[in-house]
Amino acid sequence: MSKLEKVYRRIDDDLEKHIIKLQEFIGQPSISQTGEGVRECAECLKGYLTKLGCQKAKLVEGQHSPIVYAEYNAGAEKTVIIYMMYDVQPAEDTHLWKVPPFEARLVEMPPFKKVLMARGAINTKGPLVAFINAATAIKDVDEIPVNLIFVAEGEEERASVSIPQFVRDHRDELKKADAVYFPIACQDENGLAEPALGSEGILYVELETSGAHWGRGPTEFGVHGALKLIIDSPAWRHIKMLSTLVSEDGNKIKIDGWHDDIRVPATEDLKLLRNGYRKSTPAVEVYDPNLIKKMLKIKVFIDDIADKEEIIKRFVFGTSFNLDGIWGGWIGPGSKTFVPHKVTSKHNIRFVPRQDIDNLFRKIRTHLDEKGYKDVELRKLGGYPWALVDHKNEIAEAAYTMFEQFKVKYAIYPPTASPLMLYPAWPAYVFAGKPLRLPLIGAALGHGGRAHSPNEYFVIEGADARHGRVYGLAGVEKSMAALLFNYTGKA
Repeated sequence: MSKLEKVYRRIDDDLEKHIIKLQEFIGQPSISQTGEGVRECAECLKGYLTKLGCQKAKLVEGQHSPIVYAEYNAGAEKTVIIYMMYDVQPAEDTHLWKVPPFEARLVEMPPFKKVLMARGAINTKGPLVAFINAATAIKDVDEIPVNLIFVAEGEEERASVSIPQFVRDHRDELKKADAVYFPIACQDENGLAEPALGSEGILYVELETSGAHWGRGPTEFGVHGALKLIIDSPAWRHIKMLSTLVSEDGNKIKIDGWHDDIRVPATEDLKLLRNGYRKSTPAVEVYDPNLIKKMLKIKVFIDDIADKEEIIKRFVFGTSFNLDGIWGGWIGPGSKTFVPHKVTSKHNIRFVPRQDIDNLFRKIRTHLDEKGYKDVELRKLGGYPWALVDHKNEIAEAAYTMFEQFKVKYAIYPPTASPLMLYPAWPAYVFAGKPLRLPLIGAALGHGGRAHSPNEYFVIEGADARHGRVYGLAGVEKSMAALLFNYTGKA
């Protein structure tokens, strides 16, 4: 029996313990937007890594939440950075959840007999614990085949604001690494595996229109609604301002020069989509957009597009200016006649190579000024650049081999794409760009969904599907172990 086969047996034997650890970690709130439970979760993760045998497990303070840093020295030839995120979004719309969002219950969710349902289950605390379980199982059998450097942030949902400085401060330690691995479960409900290579870019901004800055309408507080007969409304001004940013349907960005620097898709990108690589299946053949409609209760896509290649191209190569939320004035029960003195909106903006985050921010400001909205405040809340890597890099090849070993179909998208099209931006740029310039991959078997939505879940007990089995927790952990062994050539 090979070492890897012994690891698989150990995972099967300890599966119930692994599920309990999963429930313990996911059941601990870690909401970075509010701070609820974040430090407790970081301490819990530090404890897991210490128990694993990491020599340098510590918390490094960030702007809002600590980064959990640890090193595991196996005396191996290769070193891999394990990027993780332990923070989650708030559990909004709690009345729509089938279970309390932080109880981490095991429930049936057809076609799966057992899933763990909780906020953070798939994004990404479930896969995080699965990797620690896999590493523990390997160590129990023999020795982990690579040296590990753990970087687990608690601010990913706040645009990873502390990661750039952390990388600069720990440059000497991180430069020892040969690659980066992001443990994520990347199978869709059909069983298709969709690994992540690079990342799209994201810019998060806040816009605010106020009577104080405009010099018209109420300036310090909201006033009686009857006064709208004789005074201006900052709220209506804000709506009119927003309408200048995008087309009438809200789907096309109308800011001058916004699309000038886009350099995708390249010929190689389209070749990858249409022809695949190695034994991968071309994405245009197997991608199923109906899964998104089913999972997220969406009826149609923009422009009623149905062509799979066109949908993929918009996902992978597109740029968007979203309205995440808007507020101001009376939002309580019943009626209250009111002219609010200010209105605020939040926006997440997705962008691609070779667009520059700072240049895009300047273009928004210029647009507002030229359209007569110099008084509108524009605040940058966070964001980071896109990241590109070669899909033929060594640790990615180890993932492809793993998919083939488990007889799972897989599709490779250009580097700015997201696995499942539901794992969007992550700070891959700090690893793929200067000064580290490391190859990377985000991949593992397993499935989950509804990140940022009610009833988020992570599959514990898998099921057969169209493109190969959708693996449960044991399969997730085995695939992670296999990837590490493949990377070292010691499988």
